[in-house]
Amino acid sequence: MAWRDAHLVIHTDSTFVLGLLKGGLLAMERDGWGDAPRHFSRGPPAPLLQTLLYLLWDRTGRLRFEKAKAHGDDVMNNLADRLANEGRTKGRVLDIGSLVVLGGWVDAAPVLCHQPLEYLTKMVVRTRVGAPAKTLKFEAFSDRWMVTLGHMFGVVLDPGNYIREVWCLTIPEGMKEVLWKEMNGALVLGHRYYGRGHERSDMGRICPCGLEMTLGHILLGCDVYKLQPLMTVLLAALGTLHPSSSFKTLSPDSWGTSPWYPLLALRSLEETAYPVVKGWKKILKKLKKSRQRREWMIGNYYWALWKWRMKEIHDTSFNFVPANCVASLRDTLTTPVPAHLLTHLAEDEDGQEPPNAAPNHASAPLLGDLTKLPPPMSHLLGRDTGERLSSKGRTMLHALQAPVANECLHGLSRREAILRALTDDAYA
Repeated sequence: MAWRDAHLVIHTDSTFVLGLLKGGLLAMERDGWGDAPRHFSRGPPAPLLQTLLYLLWDRTGRLRFEKAKAHGDDVMNNLADRLANEGRTKGRVLDIGSLVVLGGWVDAAPVLCHQPLEYLTKMVVRTRVGAPAKTLKFEAFSDRWMVTLGHMFGVVLDPGNYIREVWCLTIPEGMKEVLWKEMNGALVLGHRYYGRGHERSDMGRICPCGLEMTLGHILLGCDVYKLQPLMTVLLAALGTLHPSSSFKTLSPDSWGTSPWYPLLALRSLEETAYPVVKGWKKILKKLKKSRQRREWMIGNYYWALWKWRMKEIHDTSFNFVPANCVASLRDTLTTPVPAHLLTHLAEDEDGQEPPNAAPNHASAPLLGDLTKLPPPMSHLLGRDTGERLSSKGRTMLHALQAPVANECLHGLSRREAILRALTDDAYA
């Protein structure tokens, strides 16, 4: 613009404009333009005010404003009023929304201070970030985890309430990271592994037995890596805590192809998956007392297996032979639980958990509220908590996989499809 470098004196009869030039524009920029006045223009005035501030910043010549008397005998002021009225009455109205301010001159970003509650609410809803456990990258694991535990223990638990609890488990910190990566599909094993510079780098992709390398394969063993001697050591260590118990949560060797899945929900499984018998409260108390120690033993067992297999992959001079590691594992399982892992579940003298204790997922919500499902599901669920499934309910849980997959093709989320399948009359 030609006037950019010229020395100008601008006359105006608007006290409001003079107030903007004396600091009002800078104050609005500081406050995110949320309190920009709306009485003098159609639509949001921020673009017009930002353009005005940009023109002021962009000038190199001297600029001075003087106050003119409104509706007086100032010829130029009266001419400006007449032109403005002609533009308004003849429809030549400027759309201030089309004004564009070049980047770097004016800070147009909104700020939180001085904003109305309505604006803050819209910003929170628009920029809300969901919990990691609710994102799509955890969806495949959530489905597998829910179906696996339903098959093993006959319960239906919402994975969203348990995925985050991996960071509260009483297991080595390194194993927590391994499990978290496995849950969101980021563990570098199998088809995700790309080793370099090692003659045996293919071991990260393919196990010597010929199967794809996965975390479950490492923890279960195979014909080449027979883990029975090491599992015997673990079971013996767990037997010192509960010598004569037949609970499945106390036998990691019966946890199937995903042996670490029950670790995320040991508490809920032990409080909901077994029938209530005489002396059940005493049994629960003993299980609760030993739970952290059991988590520590099982977590150390899995962590030791992981380290030995990774060392073999990356160190060509090391060969993992399970029978030769029995003594090392026995020493590992006898190590005490670190104090910093004991604090979040410590009990007070009355047997009640302190305020900073881990949440009790036995009472956590399941997939919706299964206790309020309409007929014909009432006869499939336990009448006391809604978390136990009858034998017919367990059979139905496996039959849900096909209809759930069909519902997902219609745009439903997995959990919504499962709830719809659970309430369908076809499973009466």
